[in-house]
Amino acid sequence: MEIQCECGKFRARLKAFPNNTPGRLVCYCDDCQSYLRYIKREDLLDANGGTEVIPAYPADVEIINGQEHLKCTRLAPNGMFRFSTSCCNTPVANTRPNTPWIGFLSCVYTARDSNTLDQELGPVRSRIMGHYAKGTPPAGTPAKFNMKAFVTVLPFILKGKLLKKVKPSPFFAENGVTPIVPPYVLSEAER
Repeated sequence: MEIQCECGKFRARLKAFPNNTPGRLVCYCDDCQSYLRYIKREDLLDANGGTEVIPAYPADVEIINGQEHLKCTRLAPNGMFRFSTSCCNTPVANTRPNTPWIGFLSCVYTARDSNTLDQELGPVRSRIMGHYAKGTPPAGTPAKFNMKAFVTVLPFILKGKLLKKVKPSPFFAENGVTPIVPPYVLSEAER
């Protein structure tokens, strides 16, 4: 599977897809919503303010082209590293250093047929942070996290740690902590 920005200047390859992913997840948190508002991409939020993410392991991702188009934003000094592109303003991924998790936004998956992700991964497996949703989120969405959310992602994270899928990460230097692009940290007013 390949991922790419809207204009195609940034491209990456995901190895072992769809095997090494816990599936389709939706987060309604205020951070995801704030980030997409900040980069002026609220069009990617669902009707309830959710962001669909399909995680992969860092070691299973290879940037093919366009690394020079990446930019990095953090909502706070200790916040998640959120990568987007400067060429067409596509949000690409959310991650943290030394963590076996890159949350790729579903909009970057290059499936030619809109049903491909449904066929490969099935329906959304977990929704979280419904407290921040706009209106009433889909039935069963917990206010924060619930057991279903933990059961969906915990095996993925434990397997990633066990199999050392943290490095190499395409978004961090060899040391695993220095982002490949200096992050811009939002001020409180920008958040």
